[in-house]
Amino acid sequence: MSRASRQKEILYVAYRDESLEEGISYALYLAGQMDAGLRIVLLSRNGFGGKFHNVMDAVAFAEASEHETARRMFAGEEDGDDAASIQSYLVERCSREGIKANVHIGLEGTVSVVQEFLKRKRIDLVLLSPAVTGSRNILNRLLRNSPRPVVTMSRGSDNDKMLAEGGTHS
Repeated sequence: MSRASRQKEILYVAYRDESLEEGISYALYLAGQMDAGLRIVLLSRNGFGGKFHNVMDAVAFAEASEHETARRMFAGEEDGDDAASIQSYLVERCSREGIKANVHIGLEGTVSVVQEFLKRKRIDLVLLSPAVTGSRNILNRLLRNSPRPVVTMSRGSDNDKMLAEGGTHS
């Protein structure tokens, strides 16, 4: 494939446990505007923060009397089924928008994962989800070390959400 005909590719980085809708809609929009493909990386939070999040999810299911789901989450059995359904959803969603996508799930270590993809793949732009952007330590390391442009997203305010849903500005 000649260099001129190579399709651009955006590396979209998000945490697997954050709301996917917040970021994927913009990632699809940006890919469409740039006539680019998407390489989606959904990271697992590692360390104490990730384990704490998993335990809190299990507790929420236990409180809702879904004890089997809580037990499976606590034991880590939900990860395989959950990852497959998330991957399937994202591939289908991108396909409906006419965007070529590759989805990688379950990787740990935000900065090292992004750097590895930048070394091995021809990535033109790095797009960070609101949750990844919110981590100042990770954001600063990526901005300092990325050879490609890094675009960040922030969460909209409640006013923005209300306007998007047809409400009025107060």
